Amino acid sequence: MIPFTQYVRGLAGDDDLVRLGGPFQVPVDVLAAEALRASGPALRFQRSAGSDLVSGVFSGPDQTQQREARPWSRLSLGLGLDPEATLVELLETISTLGPVGENPEPTYTGQAASGTDIDAQDLQFPQGETDTWPAVTLGVASVSTADGTHWAPVHGSVVGGDTLRVRVPDPLSSLVGEGTTMAIALGVPPAAITTAYLLAVTEQTATPIQSCGVAGTIPLVPTNGGLVPSAAEVVMETTVVDRQPDFRSDRREGWEYVVESGPLSLSVERVRTTENPVIPISPVGRPLADDTRLTGLATAAALYHRVNNYWGISPVEWIMLPAEAELGICFVASDVLYGGFEWQLANILFSFSSLFDTVVIVDEDVPPQDFGRVLADIWLKSHPARDWTFSEPDAPAATRPHYRRDNATGSRLYVNAAWDPRWKETYIAPRVTFENSFPNDVRDVARVLWDELATAPGETTANESSD
Repeated sequence: MIPFTQYVRGLAGDDDLVRLGGPFQVPVDVLAAEALRASGPALRFQRSAGSDLVSGVFSGPDQTQQREARPWSRLSLGLGLDPEATLVELLETISTLGPVGENPEPTYTGQAASGTDIDAQDLQFPQGETDTWPAVTLGVASVSTADGTHWAPVHGSVVGGDTLRVRVPDPLSSLVGEGTTMAIALGVPPAAITTAYLLAVTEQTATPIQSCGVAGTIPLVPTNGGLVPSAAEVVMETTVVDRQPDFRSDRREGWEYVVESGPLSLSVERVRTTENPVIPISPVGRPLADDTRLTGLATAAALYHRVNNYWGISPVEWIMLPAEAELGICFVASDVLYGGFEWQLANILFSFSSLFDTVVIVDEDVPPQDFGRVLADIWLKSHPARDWTFSEPDAPAATRPHYRRDNATGSRLYVNAAWDPRWKETYIAPRVTFENSFPNDVRDVARVLWDELATAPGETTANESSD
């Protein structure tokens, strides 16, 4: 799998990353959030001291705007796929990183972050306007037990040169006590951070990494907290000193809406970095943030795998939890096998995840990259009186939507935006397209005229504006 710095260079080579030179008058997390809001490229914050920071490398453009790139294109590149890979290819690739039938043989090589020993504060992590201390995000925590090494996402704060306060999933926290050693790796290969998120959202953080497909694809090295990727930019070896510290922040990364998390206070024993470390950051709590994208894709991959193995057949074409809806809605394209199947599918998805309280089902031929088409099908194919179905108002509150935070029960909603499988083909109007609305000779003439307009010097087309 691709090391993190090589991944960043690949984004720059695709003109999908912009370098910014400091000093920065505006907080880095504000710049990062604005770039994401505007569907801009990933950003690299170059600094004369400390580490370089990169933001947006795991995120992507807003799907509600017309863009050639796709929200998952950057992560596809990081997982060894073509940037133009389909959503289904990415979901299937993510699924293979998790627990597998056969235990892969871990690959050991080199030394983690084979550079110099430094102080944690020397890395100069970014500090937001409302942050008490500099923030650490998009990290991978590693803990070693008799069963093997366990990975989980981690975020927190640098309290001092030798103290961190972090949050980790409860399944990982249950494996440690005061005096337990833990390693935190930053700037790991995209496959490693994706695996950590996948284990968290499926609540399998207590599964040894030796039982996951990623162990056979990423070179690993031992630390005081177990195995970490040898290509990590920074490795902090720590010891747990307090299991109930004051975290002093209400920010939560995306994965914390899926699995319960708890705070830990860590004593930093050693920090190893590469010569010029590059560390990913996420503007936590901001729209389209990296941690939200990773959570949505990891959850979609887990649901895609579980649903398509539920019946022994694979009716679901794709599943998507868009960051644009802050993971509160699950869109699924599926073959509706029979009348009532859509109701069963929605209920299964609700039982598999507590993130969302709305499921929208569309036909299997609806492409996920055309989000406008996905949304349009809700209005074209579903009638609010027939196809918008609310449950009884006793469903547990979903964790991601903002409109209900008191943990009270409420209703769930599923929207059937697919054609009724009991309808005859003659009942379904064909989709109006350029190809099926005009005869061949008219289409050929139109293409010739478009080509002439596109190549005519000094002229503008109807979609262009002149000064």
